[in-house]
Amino acid sequence: MKVEVKKIDKIKRVINVELSGEDFINEKKEAYKEIGKNIKMSGFRPGTAPLEILEKHHLKTLKEEFLRKMLPAYYEKALGEVKLSPAGLPRIYDVELSETTLVFAAEFDTKPEIELKDSNYRDIKIKEKKIEVKEEEIEKVLINLKEGIKKTLNKDLTDDELCRWAGYADMASFKDAIKIEISVEKLRERRKRIDSQISQHLLKSIDVALPQNEVEHYHKELVNREIHNLRLRNVPNEDIEKYKKDIEEKLKPLAEDEIKLYYILEAIAKKEGLTIENNLGEVVLGFLLSIANYE
Repeated sequence: MKVEVKKIDKIKRVINVELSGEDFINEKKEAYKEIGKNIKMSGFRPGTAPLEILEKHHLKTLKEEFLRKMLPAYYEKALGEVKLSPAGLPRIYDVELSETTLVFAAEFDTKPEIELKDSNYRDIKIKEKKIEVKEEEIEKVLINLKEGIKKTLNKDLTDDELCRWAGYADMASFKDAIKIEISVEKLRERRKRIDSQISQHLLKSIDVALPQNEVEHYHKELVNREIHNLRLRNVPNEDIEKYKKDIEEKLKPLAEDEIKLYYILEAIAKKEGLTIENNLGEVVLGFLLSIANYE
């Protein structure tokens, strides 16, 4: 296999691939024979027609099936030869298959190479906000609960009745439980804010050349997901179509930021020697929080 690499820009590459020689010819013959087992030939039992007969009458089918099955494998092998890691699917073109050779070109984006400095991600300043639950927040929950039950029973409940309705013996116990639930929700929101501070710092301080094909694919996925959610909420299709362009414009920056953040987190994990089996974001964000500067 001969592979020539052309650098188009920071991340876009084109490889020109040529396969020839005895090994390729034999591999093609074996593939044709395998494909031929599913081709019906008059006068022959399935799978018994000689290769010469198959090529004479069904060469186009043999070529098409061979390329469909083998081009992806040859593409992957070529990437291994030149040690390139693609981001997203390639555009394969200029494919020519003859009796003795196969040539093709593939254009694709590589994963961005990110230059990291310790100052990019170490000692990130985190603005801390103390979590507290105020009495009026608890009272608001009690009022909303009373109003909801009133719609069902058509009467107001006393505090004592409300406690028992919720499964508590007294108001003090019930308020303690409500306080815990509000605290848990506030802790979740706190973690979201802190993660957002880390993410925004990384996005602003580190440059990444984004693979546009990957961004476009992920953007489309986000748009389809949003439209699916709108349909689940019984939003009419005419309204969805009316605002589809707005949805696409709103989600484009999100797609870019999430792809960019993924590659930044991946680069940090590699630089720090972190072992990531899954949950890249959770692991690397946890690491960054462990070395952050809390204010």
